[in-house]
Amino acid sequence: MALVDGLNHLLVQVSDLDRSEAFYRDVFELELVGRDLVNEEGPNSLLKTNSGHMILLVQVAHPVKPFRPNSIAIHHAFYLTMEQYNRAIERRRAAGHDVGDTRKAFRAEGQYSFDVFDPDGHRYQVQAVGPEASKIIKAGKGKVVCGNARDFAPGSVTHFKDAQFYLVRHDTGFLALSHWCTHMNGVLKWQQSYWSFFCPFHDATFNRKGESTSHKAGYPPLRHHPVQIDAAGTVIVDTDELLGRKAFSPDQVTPWPCMAAALAQEN
Repeated sequence: MALVDGLNHLLVQVSDLDRSEAFYRDVFELELVGRDLVNEEGPNSLLKTNSGHMILLVQVAHPVKPFRPNSIAIHHAFYLTMEQYNRAIERRRAAGHDVGDTRKAFRAEGQYSFDVFDPDGHRYQVQAVGPEASKIIKAGKGKVVCGNARDFAPGSVTHFKDAQFYLVRHDTGFLALSHWCTHMNGVLKWQQSYWSFFCPFHDATFNRKGESTSHKAGYPPLRHHPVQIDAAGTVIVDTDELLGRKAFSPDQVTPWPCMAAALAQEN
């Protein structure tokens, strides 16, 4: 259990308190609590986010150094609602600033971000999550014929990329898992060496049942498609239907009546 309940405030050294206060108020829409409310050496300004967290600006006489020597990696990040994010974009563009995202290709669908520097060069990453991050994505391929059940080895994981699912053969039957991560709709990759699905955007991992095995808790299990196996053993996946779930259950695996006989033949 973490010993910290939350962030109280972030202290930022500035060279001109009036200029910086205007920046944090106008760009991030922080609420000004007041001046010189904190016992710090030098004039200071306390501003508040809508979550109650504080930003403390302290004016210093010495030069402000926003980065460590030979490094540009230090930055802070703010989460905004999409409405706040869009307003921030408009304000920055109106002021003549570039708000492009140089790492857009590496972000999951529905994740938005741009960088902004305060008057002293402190770097902030401004982020928001749109509804696309959690929307249900369907391939629209209808019922996909995957092949005969006998063609899939026990434990195999087969990616049907165009239909956007993985077909997993369990000992008891088949499970068709959506290849979209339930965190932010990143496309999952099957890592055979680790026996897990991996999302390259935020390192989420899932096992062959679609259960989250990530170090970050709270990711829902992967969504799955209904699977049908006809009398001849043909495996058919319905991509027009995508089912969410709170946990894995054995009845989510579609059994193959001939599975026991097939296993006996293979062994």
